[in-house]
Amino acid sequence: MSALVFDMRWIVDQRLDLSPLVPERLAKLARKKIEALPINTTREKLTVGDVFKVKGNDPEHLRFVGTDDRCDNIGAKLNGGDVTVEGDAGMLLGAQMKRGTIAVDGSAGVLTGASMAGGEIRVRRDVGDQAGGVAFGSTMGMKGGFISVGRNAGDLLGERLRRGLIVVGGKAGDYAGGRMIAGTLVLKGGAGRYAGYGNRRGSLIFTEKPRNLLPTYVDSGVMEFDYLRILEKWLREQDVRIRLGARARRLMGDMAVLGKGEMLILA
Repeated sequence: MSALVFDMRWIVDQRLDLSPLVPERLAKLARKKIEALPINTTREKLTVGDVFKVKGNDPEHLRFVGTDDRCDNIGAKLNGGDVTVEGDAGMLLGAQMKRGTIAVDGSAGVLTGASMAGGEIRVRRDVGDQAGGVAFGSTMGMKGGFISVGRNAGDLLGERLRRGLIVVGGKAGDYAGGRMIAGTLVLKGGAGRYAGYGNRRGSLIFTEKPRNLLPTYVDSGVMEFDYLRILEKWLREQDVRIRLGARARRLMGDMAVLGKGEMLILA
């Protein structure tokens, strides 16, 4: 069996909701029925067959070819299987997913992995604001799983993060780790203003000191952290290259809230 491929026929001038195109929904459908599925749009009504040339026959392995930043909800609520995007993805990529893997060759829009509970998302280039943040109708951000971003992330990365790991190879915007409840952010290229604002128990790991460090974090000095070595080894096994070492300056906070979170600035 070969992967089920959705190859875009033309550049659509409206947003497309691709949430119906997940393995669980497609498993028992013949190709003609898949092509007849309606796609939620912002103006004109369209079906899958209007937008995509459908090929292949294995719904557990989906490929989207030629997509752009108006293709929303790819892999939303994914509950198994794998999704490959050969192009860009729009907003809510992998939002509220539970299991499976999503890999994007290009960039992804806002709310990537919002309120996801498990699985993994890998975006080769950039992601928009609120990656790992709070999906519409939810009260918490990411609750489990792994997000890897090759380049930069927007503002509010990991907002209200509850559990899981996010690694950014470039720089994050303002309010990275804002109102974190728990979980871990690893930021290779630093972050903008107000990193760790309202952090209750989460961990933010920086390879360089963030801008405008909040005064509500208390410096605890430079320490040895064996778990950094373990994390570095695990990331290497995931093909994520980042040197963490074991020594870091630890800052506890945010003391304006519960204050049991931390920032680790590699030493």
